[in-house]
Amino acid sequence: MESGDDVSRPGIPVIFSTGSLHPFGLDRIFAWAAETGFDGIEIMMDDRWDTHQQGYLEHLTQTHGMPVYALHPPIGRGVWGLEPEDTLVRVADLAARIGAGVVVAHPPRAGRSLQRWCEGPLAEARAQGVAVAVENMPLEVDQGVLGLRAPRTCGRPEDLLGVGDVTLDTSHCGVSGVDVLYAREVLEDQLRHVHLSDSRLIGRDDHRPPGKGKLPLGELLAGLGDQGYTGAVSLELKPWPLGAPDPQKILKRMRESLEFTREALSRSTKLER
Repeated sequence: MESGDDVSRPGIPVIFSTGSLHPFGLDRIFAWAAETGFDGIEIMMDDRWDTHQQGYLEHLTQTHGMPVYALHPPIGRGVWGLEPEDTLVRVADLAARIGAGVVVAHPPRAGRSLQRWCEGPLAEARAQGVAVAVENMPLEVDQGVLGLRAPRTCGRPEDLLGVGDVTLDTSHCGVSGVDVLYAREVLEDQLRHVHLSDSRLIGRDDHRPPGKGKLPLGELLAGLGDQGYTGAVSLELKPWPLGAPDPQKILKRMRESLEFTREALSRSTKLER
């Protein structure tokens, strides 16, 4: 059965992050997401103007019938060349203008005040009229060719208590040794967005297709409906586990990932107990 066929879908949209196929152009990614049956798109902004311009994003939405549910600010400076704090506010303004309800926000780097960031740029971004959901990060990140590792902020669920809306990234939980079911429980009242991907739990930020690793993603997804989750589930994967550069492999694995996610969302953990 194709993922685009009518199946018993819950009310939780399943969307596709363009970062999953970042070597490809947005037009092709929108087309593939539409063909395989996703409900919408999350834009991973980068150093291309195509990911920043309102008119082009609206053109893609209209052409492919794929709404943009979320924007993810660029990991680097992006084409605007602004500091991360200013970029976050501008992205929130863009999200409001194109009707994307969520902006995914990376917390400040280690050593910077989380409270000051929340009271400053995060509050200003939220004032633009969209949900800005702070993402849990890997506890450590690789630094350079020597294999050294540097700490990151907000790697544990408890670090995000009190920051308002949050994005739960399952691969980041995996690389940090955090139980994703525990993280969902701790952050239940703040959960606004989910980045879904699997992990082999080998110390790398895998972002593998769901069901291709060791995380209990089926149980996690089943529990979202039970808790009354009202956000979207965004498939944020890496291109090569998804079959890049072969378009046929990509389409097949996109369909499989979507089927896994929708089937799990349709289950209820209450019925399994």
